[in-house]
Amino acid sequence: MPTPHRSPAAAPRGLAVALAATLVLGATAACTSPGPAPDASPSASATRPSRADGTAAPSGAATPTPTAAPTGSTEGGGAAGALASEILPSQAPGPAGLPDVAPPAAGPSLTGPLPATGAANGSVVKGFPKDVVPIVDGLTVVSSSVSASGDRLQVGLQASSDAAPADVQAAYVAALGGAGFAVGDSPALPGTTATAFTRGPDGLVLTVRDRIGGGTALSIAGTLTTAG
Repeated sequence: MPTPHRSPAAAPRGLAVALAATLVLGATAACTSPGPAPDASPSASATRPSRADGTAAPSGAATPTPTAAPTGSTEGGGAAGALASEILPSQAPGPAGLPDVAPPAAGPSLTGPLPATGAANGSVVKGFPKDVVPIVDGLTVVSSSVSASGDRLQVGLQASSDAAPADVQAAYVAALGGAGFAVGDSPALPGTTATAFTRGPDGLVLTVRDRIGGGTALSIAGTLTTAG
C-alpha cells in the first residue's frame, strides 16, 4: 500500500500549536497555585527574652510579667501616695468638716446669792458687779444702783469722763467684748450713741453723749442673772 505524502509545512505548524497550549496551561497553573504561607511565628529573638545576666532564656520559658511598684516606693505614684499620707489628718473631722468639739454654752454672768437692793450717789453701791461691768479708767461715778429679784439683778450706772464719747465707747467694747459679750448697735435718742452687749441670758446697754463743757456723759443699764 502506498505511504501518504505529508506536506513539509504541516508538521512544524502542529508542533507550534502544541507548544503554545503547553505554555498557556503552565502559566495558568502558576497563577492559581497557592504560594507558601508566610511564617507568622515571631522570631527567635522575640520569643526568647534575655535574662538579667545576659543569657537567653530557653525557648519554652514564659515571658515574665512586670509587677507594680509597691505603694510606699519613691517611684511614680508611690511618691505622691507617700506625700498624701503625710498631708491627711490622723483623725477624722466632725460632721461639718470641723473638729468635733462643741463650744461652751454661755450661762449666767453671776454666781452665788445676789446683793441686796441699794443705790449710791457719787460712788459704787455695795454689791455692784464690777467684775462683770467694769469701771473703766478715767471714769467718775455719778450714781449707781442694784436691784435683785429672784435670780436676776438689775444694774445701773451714771458716770462721766474727760475722754471723748468714741473713746469711752471703745473702752467698754474692748472690756465687755473681751469678756464674751456680743456687741451690736442699739436704738438711741438724738445726740447719743447706744451700744448693746449680750451674753446668754444677760444684756447691757451703754449710752454715751457729749458732756456740757467737754468730755462724755454715759449710762449703763441692764440685767444680769446668777447661777445660784
